[in-house]
Amino acid sequence: MKSRTQTDRRKQKIFYGIGGMLLLLLFCPWLLGARSPKDIQARVLFMGDSIMGQCRDETSIPWLVAEQMGVPVINGDFGGTTMSLQNREGRDAYYWDGLSFSRLAKAAAAQDFGGQQTIRTKNYVTMHFGDIVDELDRVDFSTVGTLVVCYGMNDYTTGSPIRNPDDPEDAYTLEGAMRTGIRHLRQRYPNLRIVFASPTYCWWFTDREGSVVDFCENHDFGGGHLEEYVEAQRGVARECGVEFLDLYHGFYPNEKLEDWRMYTEDGIHPNEAGRRKIADALVEYLQN
Repeated sequence: MKSRTQTDRRKQKIFYGIGGMLLLLLFCPWLLGARSPKDIQARVLFMGDSIMGQCRDETSIPWLVAEQMGVPVINGDFGGTTMSLQNREGRDAYYWDGLSFSRLAKAAAAQDFGGQQTIRTKNYVTMHFGDIVDELDRVDFSTVGTLVVCYGMNDYTTGSPIRNPDDPEDAYTLEGAMRTGIRHLRQRYPNLRIVFASPTYCWWFTDREGSVVDFCENHDFGGGHLEEYVEAQRGVARECGVEFLDLYHGFYPNEKLEDWRMYTEDGIHPNEAGRRKIADALVEYLQN
């Protein structure tokens, strides 16, 4: 027979074991499959790069759209990101692809941004990315009526391929990533209004002092000119039955080199007047 001391020790082990498991479950609810509460409602949600999202105050494009339309709007834009995947070399430390359109669309369809939650940067320019992901993870996407998507500028500047003739859904190309993202969203939210807003016309500084600029028509970074990316988006939007707003042709005056000063702060990113102009165009389009 076991001694009374041995029995007591066994009971203590069982007691502490149960207690430890309860504490673990209490402080680690994700072990039970718990997710962030979906307690944020939005009628309009933005996904895109710094053209829409670099400014995040009351002069930002999403803020102005919310103000004019009188509806809740979420700014889910991440500066420096692309429509297409970029990690063609399979770099283990590369994480930006999680913020590309195709990956964000897939996360939105699953209402699970767990993959994006692992992305944390030390760059002061992107320190706010974690807060944006946290907000997206709490959005009830069933309440979103309109998704405004604005990518393409960084696809252009990184020379991303526009298309893969052998694979229409190659997410490492602009067109393939666009089709892939639309498919994920349409399967989960068939009534979601999806509006792709094109990149804006841009100018490039050609010396370190920033005193000389050139038109974007003269620059091909390896994948084509910016206008080709715009037209590719128009074509896929038509093919997939989603909407397309052209902010490239005839939107910014561009007859003279110095025209960049009217609506941009650096030839690419909109200044306050440019943000107001884009917001006005979006509101007019969305309401009409």
